[in-house]
Amino acid sequence: MRLLYGWLLFGISVASIMAGGKFLALVLGAACFMGGKEFIGMARRKGINPSSRIVLSMIVAFFVVAAIPDLIPNHGVGMPLPAGADAGYWTDFSIRHFPLLLSIGIYVSFFRLLFRNVDPPATIADIAATILGFIYVGWLPSHLVLLRNLSPAGMPVSANPLEQPGLAYVWATLFIIWATDVFAYYFGKKFGKHLLYPQISPKKTVEGALGGLLSAIALGVVVVYVADHYLFSCHPFGFNLWQAPIMAIVVSVAAQLGDLCESLLKRDAGLKDSSDFIPGHGGFLDRGDSLIIGAAVAYYWVCLVVLGQF
Repeated sequence: MRLLYGWLLFGISVASIMAGGKFLALVLGAACFMGGKEFIGMARRKGINPSSRIVLSMIVAFFVVAAIPDLIPNHGVGMPLPAGADAGYWTDFSIRHFPLLLSIGIYVSFFRLLFRNVDPPATIADIAATILGFIYVGWLPSHLVLLRNLSPAGMPVSANPLEQPGLAYVWATLFIIWATDVFAYYFGKKFGKHLLYPQISPKKTVEGALGGLLSAIALGVVVVYVADHYLFSCHPFGFNLWQAPIMAIVVSVAAQLGDLCESLLKRDAGLKDSSDFIPGHGGFLDRGDSLIIGAAVAYYWVCLVVLGQF
């Protein structure tokens, strides 16, 4: 059963990443919606009562906004633009409006819980858990959709996935994260002697963490090199191979911290897995813990270093 569900998840993941756009936002958004339910369940085990409506609604909203460029026909070509907007208005719509959406979520969390029909209306922990819920399970992972849509300024939109730089950025990110997870487990099993953070995760070791990091660097360099020289005619990384090991270090460290963060939540809630939604694999947060923080870090890395934006 575990193997069957593992291959099913793998197939859906690969198909959604290759398709990108609305399909990726739908699949990843649905997984995060379920992850939001897991987060709410963990909080309630601690006697904290976040607003499930706000958490889940905001998760959906982040993925809808992230997918807006793909929901507008031809990225808004031929549509009237707001005064002063340039031709890239719809392409950049999502990232420009993310801060506004995040602010709205925070405001609504305070106002809704302020007038909650219970006595007392809400606690600091309720408000904090509501905001953390949609940031952790909505805002952060939705950056993977933004990353999939990234391309250098002025590059024409292509229907061919191998002419879409965002696909290369996502694959590099995922291979770095996968290498980190897989080889951290292998090196930890084989050579692990010194515990990394026993108060949070009693099985993770320093040797495993370093093995995962070094493996991520090696695989990251290979993926970036192959993407630029063989797979993508658009040369998404601009032949700057020196960026690959640094990106691998940054994303790998973020992924391992993401794993520890989810372990902290589960340990505080007294749970081994975030849920049993996925037979043999635990919950959606268990499967995506490294990606939640790693995806956002990778997005800003590519924007700042690879594309020189912001």
